[in-house]
Order: sequence, then structure tokens, then C-alpha cells
Amino acid sequence: MMGQWIYNICLVLLVWSLQKANIELSFAVATFVAFISFRRKISKQAALLMSILFLLIIIGARTILNPENDYYLYIKDLIYFTRPLIVLMAGYFLVMRFRNSMTFLNILVLMGFYFAFMHLLSFVIYFSIIPSHTSGIRNIFGRYNHVETVALFLILCIRDLPVKKTRYKLIYQAFLACLILSFILYFSRTMIMVVGLATLAYYGYLKLNRRGVIALVVIGILGGAFALFLKNYEPATEDAGIVDGFLLKIKNSVDESFSVEDVDSRDFDRRTLWQHWRAYEALKVYEEAENQNAWFAGQGFGSTVDIGFEARLDGELTQHLSLTHNGFAYIFMKTGALGMLIYFLAVLYLYLFSYSPRKGDLADMGNNILVATTFYILITTFVVTGIFKPYDMAMLLIGGAFAYKQLRTSEDSDTGN
Repeated sequence: MMGQWIYNICLVLLVWSLQKANIELSFAVATFVAFISFRRKISKQAALLMSILFLLIIIGARTILNPENDYYLYIKDLIYFTRPLIVLMAGYFLVMRFRNSMTFLNILVLMGFYFAFMHLLSFVIYFSIIPSHTSGIRNIFGRYNHVETVALFLILCIRDLPVKKTRYKLIYQAFLACLILSFILYFSRTMIMVVGLATLAYYGYLKLNRRGVIALVVIGILGGAFALFLKNYEPATEDAGIVDGFLLKIKNSVDESFSVEDVDSRDFDRRTLWQHWRAYEALKVYEEAENQNAWFAGQGFGSTVDIGFEARLDGELTQHLSLTHNGFAYIFMKTGALGMLIYFLAVLYLYLFSYSPRKGDLADMGNNILVATTFYILITTFVVTGIFKPYDMAMLLIGGAFAYKQLRTSEDSDTGN
């Protein structure tokens, strides 16, 4: 049997590759880790989710013989859709291989501490060039870190983390402070929403029962009050400071994702269009699917959407996009309404674990993590491509959670046999 240090290194490499946000790198590392830690036995519940994800791949891959295919884009889409399944398997196999069942979650938290420390260190090193506005800070020091997001979520929810029981309490508290400060300095709406809703879901406050309804009412009231505040508050648009810049970003969130208003893409000055870019991309996807009668099963892997003009994205001029910011539009473009239905089925399947009977500490923890990932996935699919985003950590958590559901509460010995 392979030494435990190998599995520790594998998990560190996998988390590092996900944070690098390179789809090919994380796919290769996840495939290697899944191979190294492979087990022939997989739980029926995990296998069912894997089958649902595999259906999405089959629907998108059907266009392989299309003579008009751009096979570079086809392979790229195939990797995007296959990688979540491989990451899930890697997380599942790793937890089943660790002798101490909590090693998996503990390493995720330690990696979060590492990235938080490095993030804050960059502020110290480049202190003299720190901008006075949020967009400049994010451009220089980073826009997100989902490893830190997951680490903060786990600290808030998992009471038996070994790192919490360390003898070196002062060091732990120092790193926790680093994590919280670093988390704040990303000024990421998505990260804040993921931690907030995932934590509420973990503790059962988003379950459809009396307590869940009360929680939803409270969230609705607070959200409505904040929305009313933003409606009446006009953040500075010129030379906006850190606070105004962040509030302006939040205020524009809904319009950017869901409203195209009277945008004219033919207008040379497209500053108005950029404020509604996610919604505009999605609109073009749905229009093209309707024109090509591809709404049921999508256009398949290798397809693109014509946005109507050449835009400079990632430093290159392009008119035909193979990826969109909105995850639902991306799924619809590749797999159509059928793929959307299957995707929602996978999310619903995860949410239904909130109604699983209580069986013991590890199984209950696994169920709660699965429910929390439901909201992680929904949030990130609205603003980015969800589980298909290169830095997504939800599938790694899901794989580990399914493994925890199999382990006995007392099992803290070798789980590799």
C-alpha cells in the first residue's frame, strides 16, 4: 500500500492546480491523482452523480463527426466537461485512502492559510503601489481565491478539524486572522455569497422546513433592505474609493447578469454594453440556438456564439466565443435545454441530501457538505461557468463528502483497505 505522504502530496498538488486556474493543468493533475488513489468500489450515491455528469458529456460530444467542427475547440470543451467528473473522483478516492478521515479537510484549510499568507505578503512587498480603488487592488493582487473561500467555510462549519486542536493556538489564530483579512481584500461578491449561503445550508437554515422558511424570510428582509439602500445611494463613479467602488460593483451585479436594456452592440462606444456583458452573451447564445433550431440538445462541443462584433478579450480580438461568463448560457450552448435539465437534476440531487436521515458524525458531515455545495454551484453558475470553471472547488468537496458518507463514525484507521 502506498504511503500516506503520497496522498498528502497528491491533494496539495490538486488544490494548487485548481487555484492556478489552468484547465489543462488541473485536468492533468486530477487525472493523475485519481489514477494514483483509484479504488474499484464506488458508492452507489457517488456513482449516480457521476452518471448524471457523464450524460452531459455524451450530449455535448455527439458532434464529433461534424465536418464543420473546430477540433481544437471540441477537445477544449471535452476537457471542460470531463474535468469536474475527474476532480470528483480524485476527491472521493483520496478521502477513502487517508488513514485519518479528517486529513482531507485539514489540508484544504492549511492550503487556504498558505494562499492567504502569500496574498497578504504581496500587499507588503508592493505596498507603495497599492491603488485607492477596488478595481485596481483586484487587478494587481487578485480577484478571487476559492481555496481560501472553502477554507473559511470549513473553519466555520467543521468542529473536528485537527488544525483547530493544535497546541500552537497563537499560530492558528494568526493564520486565521490572515485568512479573514485576505478574504476581505479580494472584494469578491461571489466569495462572500458562497461562504454565507454555504454556511447557512450546512447548518440546515436553507432547508424547506419551518426554520428554513424563517431564515429565508430574514435573508429576504436583509437583502431587500440592502437593495433599497443601493437604489437610493449613488456611489461615486469617477475616482471611486475602495468602499464606493465595491458598492458600485454590487449595484451593477444584477444589470450585468440579467439585463440588456436598450444596448446597441453596433454603437462604437460600448461602455454601456460592458456593464451588461454577461446578460448580452447569454442573449446571443439563446438567439443563436433559436435561429439554428438547436435549443433542445445545443450545438455540441466545438460550437461558438457570434457576439456581433470583434471584442478584445484576454488580449485578443475575437467575435466567436467558445465560452461565456454565465454558466447556464454555456451549458445551453453546448447541450441545450436537455443539458440544462440534467444540470439542475444534479444540483437538486445534492440538495436532497439535506433530508437524509442522521447516521453518525461523518455521514452527517458529508450530507451537510453536499447541501452546502448546492448553493456554491448555483452562485458560481450565475456569475461564472460554475463547475466548469478552472478554479472550481465544489467538485473536490463533493467527492470528499460522498466518501465521508461511507465511513463509519469510529473509522480513523486505514481506509484504504
